[in-house]
Amino acid sequence: MKLVAVFGLLGTLALAGVSFADGQAPSPNDPDLVRLQPANGHSLKWNYVPSGKSDRYGHAEVLISAPLSYVRELVLDYAHYKDYSGGKFRTSRLVDKSDTTTDVYFQVPVLHGMVMLWQVVRFQPRVAQPGVEVVQGTFVRGNVKGSDLVFTLRAIGDKTVLKADLMVNPDFAAPQSMIDEELRDAAQNAVDAVQARAQQKYAQWVAQQPSAPDATTPTVASANPPTPQPVPNANP
Repeated sequence: MKLVAVFGLLGTLALAGVSFADGQAPSPNDPDLVRLQPANGHSLKWNYVPSGKSDRYGHAEVLISAPLSYVRELVLDYAHYKDYSGGKFRTSRLVDKSDTTTDVYFQVPVLHGMVMLWQVVRFQPRVAQPGVEVVQGTFVRGNVKGSDLVFTLRAIGDKTVLKADLMVNPDFAAPQSMIDEELRDAAQNAVDAVQARAQQKYAQWVAQQPSAPDATTPTVASANPPTPQPVPNANP
């Protein structure tokens, strides 16, 4: 089944009052929930070397009280990444776009603004599996040796787990501890900003819905939040 048709079906289910996230109550033993629920809405961050990689990444993750479609809309808004970075990005600007990819130019001041890194990153969203979407930005060119940015969105009931993994390999010598701090802080700023915006927008949508009718009044299943938009799949 083509991806557009799948999202069309999800939209139909949403209008029928069926959750489009994953349709099932989350398991209390879900590892993401076990890790994030004790944080009470706050994000977690750390550094690590992902499996199959040799560079250290900054990682951050947060549980967002909004459906995946609200989170996706923000993660795909590449031109406004500067607004999500907490000052880590000086510039974020679209420079090229195709049917499946988007190239974004970034300027990133480091070492307290003494050095300005620039890079063009190519973003390509994909559906990894039902309820899990990945938006990855790979290095195209710039004055760094390489970079990688991966957002992972996972629907859990009517909530979304958002994870950010960020690697930048500068073309100059710098203490690894300083690079680690910059990477994990930038990843955390990103997930925190998306969380705040997604939850605010979802709360506004909920507040606009009609009040619950009297129990004796026949009802029609209310629509869920706006239907998710199709995400191009790199491997249809």
